[in-house]
Amino acid sequence: LAIVGSARFIFVQTAELQTQRTALKQLTGSVEDANRIIKELQAFGNVTPFTSSELIEQAKRLKAFGFETETLVDMVKRLSDVAGATGADLSGISTAFGQILAKGKLQREEELQLLERGVDITSELKRITGLQGQEFETAMRKGQIGAELVLQALKNLTNEGGVFFGGATAQSETLNGQVSTLIDNIQTLARVIGGALTPALMGALETANK
Repeated sequence: LAIVGSARFIFVQTAELQTQRTALKQLTGSVEDANRIIKELQAFGNVTPFTSSELIEQAKRLKAFGFETETLVDMVKRLSDVAGATGADLSGISTAFGQILAKGKLQREEELQLLERGVDITSELKRITGLQGQEFETAMRKGQIGAELVLQALKNLTNEGGVFFGGATAQSETLNGQVSTLIDNIQTLARVIGGALTPALMGALETANK
């Protein structure tokens, strides 16, 4: 039973990585870009409380929302710092920023989604624009707080000296972070074994399907 369970785990992890690689290839239009994104996020996952699989899923999500391929890894890292610093779910934060980019502007809905997760992007936007109180609310209602301004605010908050800088790596030193790293390492090992066994598995499955 232990051998069967291990074999199943290896198969699932290998298949998941293949699915993610194929999806990124389709979204980016490049095998090289897909492999680069996966490699960089796997390395980042080793020093954060997030698994590489989770980070790759966020890269796919952001690409679907319209982020440029060249910015995906940087954006995932920045959003991971935000999630690590606030303790909020990475998926929800990624979705909020993705919606802002897709709409091209910040609206009350996304602002509240971020505030509910402890992400105060509004204060930094007010500092950048010089608008306060009702002036800022009016500008946002008129669609004048564009996505570019929001992304600039995110960069300011996650750059060195920003309130969210290094949030992900700081969490990696906690108990939950260490457990996450262990899980990620086990999954990585399973994928390495699965990669070596893939030709034999594919041959057996093709024969079975025929």
